[in-house]
Order: sequence, then C-alpha cells, then structure tokens
Amino acid sequence: MTPENESSGLDMFGNPVGTEYREDICPPDLMCIPRETWDTILEENQLAWDSVNNVVAPKGDAQAVAEFTWHILFLTPWELAYIALPMSVLAFYGLSIYAIFKWLQKRFK
Repeated sequence: MTPENESSGLDMFGNPVGTEYREDICPPDLMCIPRETWDTILEENQLAWDSVNNVVAPKGDAQAVAEFTWHILFLTPWELAYIALPMSVLAFYGLSIYAIFKWLQKRFK
C-alpha cells in the first residue's frame, strides 16, 4: 500500500480500505492487478490512463520527448559507460580514417 493510498483511504487495488476480496470475485476472462502494477504496465508500453474518458491512450509526442530527455539526463554511471565506450571507439575509427584521408591528400597534392 502506498502512502498516498493510505492518506486517501484506498487499498492497493484503489478500493476503500476494508473492502473484502474473494478469490472467485475476479472473472476468469479478466486480470485483477493492483493499481501500481497497472501503472507500471502502462508506463512500460508508453501509454497513459485518460481518467476523463476512461480509456488507455498513447502518450503525446511532447510527453514522450520530455520523458526521453529526463531519462538521458539522469543515466547511471554504468549506463553512461555502456554508451561512452562504443561511441569513443567509433569516434577513434572515424577520426583515424579522416586523418589518413587528409594525409593522402597532402602527399599527392
């Protein structure tokens, strides 16, 4: 149970605290999951719950760009190393080819 649910009087499924659940209450063709799990599933699939229309909607472009920027800004050191090492190798190869090309240009000028 999250602190915000405790303060609002809701349990982990978003129902009032004290709601009794039976194992057979969830129909076999449906999946009953806690709200946090539902939010995680939506987040992983880049979807958002529209509470006004009660539908699942894809995230807008602006929201997706903002989240991407946020994730890039706060990469862990290991993630930065995984990105920086291959990029450094590629940069070295590219600059080496460029230097050889320039050397050949000077030599045969």
